[in-house]
Amino acid sequence: MQFLRRVAGNARNAFRFTSTGLSLKEKWRLALPGPILSVGGVLIHNVFIKYYTDIIGLSPTMVGWVYIIYNIWNAINDPFIGVWIDKMRHKPRRGKYVYVMRVTVPFMILSSFAMMLSSPSWNEWTIFLLYTVELFIYDTAATAYSIAYQSYTLVAAPTKEERVDVNIIQNYVSQGMSFLVTMIPTMLLVGDGKREVILPIFTLVILAESIFFTLALRGLRDDAKMYESLENQHLDLRDIWKESWQIIKSRPFLSYILFSIITVGPIGFYFTPFLYYMDDVMNVSGATATIVDVSTHVAVLLVLPVAGYFIKKNGTKISVYWGTLTALLGYLGIFLAPNLWIAAISYTLVVFTVNYIRTAAAPMGALIIDENERTTGVRKTGLFNGLFSVFTVAFSSIQTVVFINVIGSYGYDGTADFQTDSALFGIRLAAGIIPLAAVLLGLLPISFYPFDKKKEEEISAFSNRARRGEGA
Repeated sequence: MQFLRRVAGNARNAFRFTSTGLSLKEKWRLALPGPILSVGGVLIHNVFIKYYTDIIGLSPTMVGWVYIIYNIWNAINDPFIGVWIDKMRHKPRRGKYVYVMRVTVPFMILSSFAMMLSSPSWNEWTIFLLYTVELFIYDTAATAYSIAYQSYTLVAAPTKEERVDVNIIQNYVSQGMSFLVTMIPTMLLVGDGKREVILPIFTLVILAESIFFTLALRGLRDDAKMYESLENQHLDLRDIWKESWQIIKSRPFLSYILFSIITVGPIGFYFTPFLYYMDDVMNVSGATATIVDVSTHVAVLLVLPVAGYFIKKNGTKISVYWGTLTALLGYLGIFLAPNLWIAAISYTLVVFTVNYIRTAAAPMGALIIDENERTTGVRKTGLFNGLFSVFTVAFSSIQTVVFINVIGSYGYDGTADFQTDSALFGIRLAAGIIPLAAVLLGLLPISFYPFDKKKEEEISAFSNRARRGEGA
């Protein structure tokens, strides 16, 4: 009987956010600006890939080169933007982090709208150059927004438990928005897509995105009190390169970055493979693919709080190890699925794996920043996030490039009515085996991650005291 009470109590706790620190309302408000940025990322880096290969007619090779150039630009701009945001002072009238986010939103909206206006009648090089320039504008604005939001979150939610809760809420909002962000493209791009139908609907999606940006940023606290503990924590320019090298060669940074590059980033690229998989391998209609996608994400939402509870209870490393089980079943199922039912079950496991591993990895970067502040006395959020981005964002499209080149090498032709057996095998390989390899290879760097659960709790307690005072 006592055992049953304990099990019931654990189940209730899994669906209850931590009560200390931020209130539930504050966690929701803090979580909202993040998912809307990821919506733009899905549109730009996932949906538009199939849009440009199948509707606009740009070759997979040319699309791959667009993202290679995009990655090079990311490697250049991210650390400079991070240091610039670090050195910014809070202004009484405009604030700091929230101000940066508000300024960058119009650039993201306008550039993403321009990307969908390319025409199949244009010269291929014209399409290539415009797509590249538009991505350049979008990425610069999105980078500044992302670094400012990450920095803001770490100040507003100083403990690991709060950050896990905020991340779970972000996942809920992101999955809920998939009804808008993925349902419409799935119906339009799986099967016989028509540009004259896609354009006005994509316009409505971008309009809804801009409205959500406005609502998510409205009323966010950005007063001087938030920055009191940071005002005297600034690096001199001459010290930045020295500090950067010390950070880069540290064990926590290297293990986190390698895990992010090898696993977290690549497995996040799953929706575009889903579009190709459902369209060509399963050969289903847009409506059927939409039902599979929506029902899958709803199923994952039901168990996501349990995942969050498990992660907070066991720590990052142990939680990641357990995530390998669902990854094996899901990705192997995608590769081998003989019918739609097996494919749908496997896709459910894949979506769960992605959300679970992302939630487990979410506090890692923040813990590294907090621990560095604890040992050096200076908080370098922007510098850290910039350095994180040099590597993670620079390699963020590696799975995109790998996927598009694998299916291209196996003979995929976006303009053909039917794909060859070789092309279908290439899609199965790129959607199943390659991301599974990313999960398995990621176990090596995560094994070198130096923070166990006890260490994570110590760092979290320090961060809480630093932001909220000794009595926190």
